Amino acid sequence: MSSSDPDSRLLLLMRHGKAESGSGRPDHDRALADRGVTQAQLVGEYLAAQNVQVSRVLVSDSARTVQTWEATASSMPDFDGTVTFHEEIYTGGAAEVLSLLHDVDASHPVVMVVGHEPTISTLTSLLADDDSEAAAAAQARIGMPTGAMAVLSGSADGWGRLEEESLTLHTIVRP
Repeated sequence: MSSSDPDSRLLLLMRHGKAESGSGRPDHDRALADRGVTQAQLVGEYLAAQNVQVSRVLVSDSARTVQTWEATASSMPDFDGTVTFHEEIYTGGAAEVLSLLHDVDASHPVVMVVGHEPTISTLTSLLADDDSEAAAAAQARIGMPTGAMAVLSGSADGWGRLEEESLTLHTIVRP
């Protein structure tokens, strides 16, 4: 994304890719399945093809979300943003992720969150305004498939002003 509007914001909310079954491991340690790696790489290819320059990434600290981000980034050769890992994306809900977003510096126009259900779909639905694409909004209400990413945008002075119905949901990318 390149924009002449300094207040333009792009938010990408992604659910982790398809994970392996638990097989007796703690949920936090579940790894991505091969299909999940492919899903994440396809999202990265999509972002690269759209010339989206993600500058800030917030990732759950679970194994499958970290691996999702790594696979996504592997398809984004020009990525040079900042990535941080957060337990509260794993343990919390939409309010906790929104709180993390409020703390993102306004100098980052494009932010991505890699997390879990139902948090990603709930936050997408919460932020989507009345101008949002109807089918994408309906999908968010149903829930986000593994590897899917919501694309929202809007104008704001900074991420600290993000609130209910403050962004337009354009699409949900489903790899």
